Amino acid sequence: MAASPVLAAPAPLQAGDIAGENRSLLRDVDRTRTNVAGEADAGAVVANPANMSFLRAIGGVIEGSWTRATAQRRGSGVGAYLAVPLSLRLFGRSVADNFLALGVGYQHLRPVPGASVAEPLQDLGDRQRVDMPYHKLSLSLAVPLMRWAPGLSVGLSYSRLWSTLNTFADDLDQLDVALAYRPHRVVALGVVARAINTPQAGPWLSAMQPAGALSIPQMTQPFELDPEVAVRPVRGTRALEIAVGARIAPVTLLDQRFYMPHVSPRVRIEGGGRGVRAFAEAERYWSATPPGVRPGEGVRVMAGIEFDLAHVGLAIAPSLGGGAGGAPALQGFAGKLRVSGERYASLAERTGEALRIDMAGYNSDRGMYRLVELLERVGEAREPVVLLELEAMRLGWAQIEEVREAILRLRARGGKVAVYLRGGGLKDYFLAAAAERIYCHPHARLSIVGIRIEVFFFAELLARLGARAEFVRVAEYKARPEQFERTTSSEPSASQRKLMLTDTWNHVVRLIARDRETSVDTVSDWVDAAPHMPGPARTLGIVDELVQADELDARVSDWVGRKLALKAPGKRPAHAEAFGPGPVIAVLHVEGTLGDGDSLEVPVVGSKLAGSRTLEKQIKALTDDRMVRAIVVRIDSPGGSVAAADTITRALELATRKKPVVISMGNVAASGGYYIATGGQYIFSDALTRTGSIGIFRPKVDLSGTLKMFGIGVDELSVGANAGMYSWLKPYTPEERAAAQRGIEAQYQIFVQRVARARAMAPSEVDRLARGRIWSGVRAQEIGLVDAYGGLQEAVLHARGLAKLGAKQGEVRHYPPPATLVEQIESLFGLRLPSPLGARGLAVGGGAPGEMVDGALLWALRRLPASLWLMSGPEPLAMAEEVITLE
Repeated sequence: MAASPVLAAPAPLQAGDIAGENRSLLRDVDRTRTNVAGEADAGAVVANPANMSFLRAIGGVIEGSWTRATAQRRGSGVGAYLAVPLSLRLFGRSVADNFLALGVGYQHLRPVPGASVAEPLQDLGDRQRVDMPYHKLSLSLAVPLMRWAPGLSVGLSYSRLWSTLNTFADDLDQLDVALAYRPHRVVALGVVARAINTPQAGPWLSAMQPAGALSIPQMTQPFELDPEVAVRPVRGTRALEIAVGARIAPVTLLDQRFYMPHVSPRVRIEGGGRGVRAFAEAERYWSATPPGVRPGEGVRVMAGIEFDLAHVGLAIAPSLGGGAGGAPALQGFAGKLRVSGERYASLAERTGEALRIDMAGYNSDRGMYRLVELLERVGEAREPVVLLELEAMRLGWAQIEEVREAILRLRARGGKVAVYLRGGGLKDYFLAAAAERIYCHPHARLSIVGIRIEVFFFAELLARLGARAEFVRVAEYKARPEQFERTTSSEPSASQRKLMLTDTWNHVVRLIARDRETSVDTVSDWVDAAPHMPGPARTLGIVDELVQADELDARVSDWVGRKLALKAPGKRPAHAEAFGPGPVIAVLHVEGTLGDGDSLEVPVVGSKLAGSRTLEKQIKALTDDRMVRAIVVRIDSPGGSVAAADTITRALELATRKKPVVISMGNVAASGGYYIATGGQYIFSDALTRTGSIGIFRPKVDLSGTLKMFGIGVDELSVGANAGMYSWLKPYTPEERAAAQRGIEAQYQIFVQRVARARAMAPSEVDRLARGRIWSGVRAQEIGLVDAYGGLQEAVLHARGLAKLGAKQGEVRHYPPPATLVEQIESLFGLRLPSPLGARGLAVGGGAPGEMVDGALLWALRRLPASLWLMSGPEPLAMAEEVITLE
């Protein structure tokens, strides 16, 4: 049998050589463990530059290793590394996350700890000088390729070595190329091609070289491949990580000092719980030996423990080994200090601090869910304390209900929650009542004056402009057309609003009474006697204490019985538990009125449009994405275009064939919003959600009087009995109105049939509940239009269950992504602002007609739904009332 190539005898040691590990001058300081594919921190600057792409914040590492001289290892020294991931931000928002990462590292290497400048150089042989100290400076960069290949990153590193003592290591250049690939949350791959330039090292003739020294040729430093695969088998978490790698030298050098075998394998295992990780790494190495002795094979083992605080980590490991030249079992020690902007799971949960959360920073459904997630995470800490400041809160009633539920869950787990009021209305107090303690500013009036519904009527405004609304609708409760045709509500519309107001009032007062441990009558009396000055409010038990803002730390500390420092939640990103993408629960937001085309926000008036083209494209992408295990559709829409609603619903129905689709209703999910809800498999709503309004109308405004007012004549020519039915430049003829009514009646029946199929009800029963009638969420559950009470959090949990995931499995991601910079600029400068009521040619905010719109009219126009601004002509609309003001 042929001899193994790794045992082929290299050139023997020469006089003056120091026996020990065969090691390239380009190798780095020994570290506690090698992470080519695994955990990424600032040490990636030299370990695998490509891994810097996976960092979420700036970080630094200091590490060092010391080995006994008798261990014959050559990895002693210290290193310091800094890695900075760069993101592009314009106008306050992120345009590109981690488009580049830069790193710098410095190492002071001492291959033999005892070798120093104190030793007379003239007494050292040339080849002994290879073990004198030297320096290494590394500059690295990483380029993530996530946009084209999720989980893929490439890296490049340039290093410069220099020394005044080590003539071998002076003026060496090293170039490394790296690759990292994280295709899944469980698996990570990495490979580094080290020293691809294969630099030449050797003594240079100098005045310090002793006369008659043996002439030693320069030696090529070996090119190495360093591949590794790491696996996290416990659902991709850091609880357990197993890695296998190797140093591969395609070309073996025969010089004893730099001789390397073709393959030097390495294995690593680590794991642990919150803030503590144990690890062990074993690596095979080879040693040069005295003349006549075959190269020795040894194993180095690093076994240690790492402690993590939120932004600091410390690891220490003894270096064990044996077998090479009689090396002792204990060879030395290695340690690492990590400082990172990322937030790690901490060994010591902070009990001396409390979160002070400004509610003004959590707006819309996305902001609301961020707050709920924050409260859920806080609940996992020991003795959590939270203070919520409610000034400038801009959440709707149903959204507040979800935050209330999160507060109650936090309290049920032993958390302490307080609220600070600087005045506010009943909506603010509804949230505050869920807290255990209510603080109030001593000079802020509490205006809990009640609830009212405001409905705006535009018939007289249109008449003054010479226009007249001619809507056709189905059915009597479909109140939206009345706003343009009448000056006050019809009896059916008024009755349903009264029922909505009653349901809202009863729910709010009942929960406040329960939370404040008093009666419903008492809370009603509080409201009737409002507004309240702070002193009387405290006497009545509406609030608990009057406190200046700068006294909150002391008052909360007195309340909980220990000294606290109230601080805002950290904005630093959490350290990634998993390698790459894992299961995803996608939350699709349907916000604003429904329209065809792209989603956008109408400038000036600030209305949102949920575009069917944008949402259909997004739903298809989520359906085809294998990482998305379930879709939660969060609806906060009063409806809009029937065609847009049907397009979105059809896309959801196709999605249900591949994965679960769960509906979560926000503040309002009515008419076209409810139409979309029928595309899901299960519907959640809050008690204060407004839903239903199953009905249709077709808007039409006769602008002929307006044109006459401005002296504009229109010459009409048409073919077809009903050719002018869709024209806004003339009134309906009786025949045209009848045809328009037949059309929306047919579409109403389609709407009813869809609801009947989705809710397993008879069409006649749906028609009885429909007819344009709007329902509160609590009544919608009673009559069968909704499956269960709950918010977005409950919908996500239900979706995880349908997808057969654990209660905490599946990362929640929100879609569609925020508007691009170009889209924001377009909206900001009104480049896509259409004319009001679809009357193309009339302008608001630009052009001569728009200049006549004064502040009062603009205020009224902001109450118009975006779909009326954007439609090109009369089309069927499924839209509910959307303006309810509660104070």
